[in-house]
Amino acid sequence: MNEWLIALLAALIGAGSALGGSVISARSTRAAGERQAEAALEALRLSVAEQRAGRLDDQRRQAYVRFLEAAGAVAETRRTGEGRPGDRTDLRRAHDLVLLEGPAAVAAAATALVDQVRRGGRPDALDTAREAFLEAARAALR
Repeated sequence: MNEWLIALLAALIGAGSALGGSVISARSTRAAGERQAEAALEALRLSVAEQRAGRLDDQRRQAYVRFLEAAGAVAETRRTGEGRPGDRTDLRRAHDLVLLEGPAAVAAAATALVDQVRRGGRPDALDTAREAFLEAARAALR
């Protein structure tokens, strides 16, 4: 009878050990899966943030180019007397777009350039205002 009891206890100990090992293994596998899921989620967040920043830079770049083209057209019209009737309207719209897209330093530089264009500033003053705008735009896009 003692042999039966010993064998039964040995079987119960073996089954308990196997069950305990399975529980520990399942918990560690679950924890590893959760860590992997968190890492994948963080990678997705970073990717979305990077894509958003890229889109914002593209929108700003397009607004800045449009503004420079419009300012150049109005300045050229003032110099030569040739141009389109809608050049000033294009400049106002492009300026508004830069004010909207920002940031504040670029908007201020754009306003300074518009002021020079509207006042019929000297070519060197226009060039200086244009360079200031370009520097602010480059800084915003870095």
